[in-house]
Amino acid sequence: MKAPRRWSLRARLLAGVLTLVAAGFTCAGVASVKLLGNYLTDRVDEQLRIAQQELVDAPLQQVIDASGRARVLSVLDGYVVQWRDPSGVLEYSISGPGQEGAPKLPTLDEATVKKLAGKPFHARNAGDYHDAGFRVLITERPDGQGSLVISYDFTETARTMGQFVVIELAVMMTVLSLSALLGVAMVRVGLRPLTEVEQTAEEIIAGGDLSRRVPELAAPGTEMGRLSSTLNTMLAEIEGSVSRLRRFVGDASHELRTPVTGIRGLAELYRQGAVTEPAEVAALVARIESEATRMGVLVEDLLLLARLDEERLLRSERVDLVPIVAEAIEGHPIDLELVGDEEPIVMGDEDRLHQVVTNLVTNALTHTASGTPITVRVGVDAGKVLLEVVDHGVGIPPEHVKRIFERFYRIDPARVRDHERSPATGAGLGLSIVAGIVTAHGGTVSIAQTSGGGATFRVELPLSE
Repeated sequence: MKAPRRWSLRARLLAGVLTLVAAGFTCAGVASVKLLGNYLTDRVDEQLRIAQQELVDAPLQQVIDASGRARVLSVLDGYVVQWRDPSGVLEYSISGPGQEGAPKLPTLDEATVKKLAGKPFHARNAGDYHDAGFRVLITERPDGQGSLVISYDFTETARTMGQFVVIELAVMMTVLSLSALLGVAMVRVGLRPLTEVEQTAEEIIAGGDLSRRVPELAAPGTEMGRLSSTLNTMLAEIEGSVSRLRRFVGDASHELRTPVTGIRGLAELYRQGAVTEPAEVAALVARIESEATRMGVLVEDLLLLARLDEERLLRSERVDLVPIVAEAIEGHPIDLELVGDEEPIVMGDEDRLHQVVTNLVTNALTHTASGTPITVRVGVDAGKVLLEVVDHGVGIPPEHVKRIFERFYRIDPARVRDHERSPATGAGLGLSIVAGIVTAHGGTVSIAQTSGGGATFRVELPLSE
């Protein structure tokens, strides 16, 4: 038999419903049997008291005729009546028509009689006739000559209770069967949207068509509706991730192919003897070295991004951003502004933070015309270390802002590239590296339009205590 945790959801739901129904019926059945038993017992006890009132004051001669037979009394049907002397010895006993057996009683001396008098109790049958026993009521005789014992055969009462239990069991089994049939139908209908979602998901996985979405067959506020919505959101994220991955692989292949192709072409020229003069050979080697350097930088950038994606721990040391910024802008017509009175100290990797500043400065130099004002602000603002690179170029179109930090994403046609100020062509990884490093340091990076035109890159990092 399978463990419950390996059951299907349908089986578990149905088992749960049937268990609850069975538990409810069992509790109700036990309670009803208990109540019925108490009711029937109380009724017998009341009948015993009525019989006691009829017999306790009647002389024995009124109960027994001259021939020694019991007179016809309404109380004798189903009863056993005994007269006992003060020591508990049976003096006389009469029974109702067809009544067999008698209760098994303790020695009814005076002390025992006083203890049990007026309190109905249950006694087993003294013989082997049946095991339902008797309901017994003992009282003292008015003449003080012993006790009067009135017993009622509990067989019919027990039989009534047994029949009631059988009826209850039959009803419970019928209701459980109907509940099972109804539960199967309800579970099947209720889980139909989940089945549709499951089938669609399997088809998407098998076919690889990430543009498909699972059907939203249930209302948005229901569990099924939320599940469908969540799966569709997840599929959209996966589709976007796969699309970005494919674009990344394509861009990386293209960027790596360009220097490799250049190196192969230059090597082919040399092999064919097209370059023989020492000056030409030196120029050829310099170009090969330049392409190899470009390819090496690209590979290093890709490796850095991979390390950042894996969340590898960076070095952690106290780093002052002011010297880093001063070094990055040295030799360039860039203004430096200090913000606040506190020192902008960050706990982080100095080399990586230097790369952040360098990439932002290089980006501003690359995409603005010569003579365009550029300002770098660094300091502490609102408890955060602030780094801003502000240029007054053509800015970034709003439709590109959300994607500006994506890998290999470039909007060169929309921005001015000044090769005299920054000859690097770039592969579209600089801002991606900035975002990755800043995030790894627990900070944020954002972009805004500069007042009067241009772009402002803002980096916020935790201030070291």
